[in-house]
Amino acid sequence: MGNKIKQNKKRFFYPPEYEKMFDNLNKNGMFTARFMINTGARISEAKWFTKNPVFDSQRKNIILLKTKVRARLKEKKPEPRTLPVSKTFFNQLKKEIKTHRILSTNAFNIALRKACKEARIPNDDEFSSHNIRKTFATWCLSLGVNSDNLAKHLGHTPSELAKDYATNDVFNHQDKQIIRSILKDLPDRIH
Repeated sequence: MGNKIKQNKKRFFYPPEYEKMFDNLNKNGMFTARFMINTGARISEAKWFTKNPVFDSQRKNIILLKTKVRARLKEKKPEPRTLPVSKTFFNQLKKEIKTHRILSTNAFNIALRKACKEARIPNDDEFSSHNIRKTFATWCLSLGVNSDNLAKHLGHTPSELAKDYATNDVFNHQDKQIIRSILKDLPDRIH
């Protein structure tokens, strides 16, 4: 069995926290975090994508061929998911995928917690890769992304999004500027 780690599924990164944490990661940790914050993908989906990348260059989308099977929704096999990404991230990903790798869940969680500790983020021991997915959803909702479209993007139902990812908009103007500088034109592409 894998290591069971403490995590707080409700916690997300405020934009300045994310930037500080990101600056304390190594090259592959940065690649992993950048992939997750720009796609909202699960770390397992990110890892699979980098082994079998499918790019839609015309539309600046990536296609996740292997996604989570949701048995409770009677899914039998993974359903491919097409994700719009920012043009900036699309071009960066096409270049970096040749020289960088997505860390394993365990390795990334260790690197993430170490980076949070070095960045002096409170409760650094409560962060895991899932918190970046939560951060992605929280940030997109704060920028006005349609919740039904965001749920599809994440591979969830709207009720799952509301239950697990929705948070009050707690970001100020400066936070939203930082979010836009990280996500670029992505929120406009999910609408």
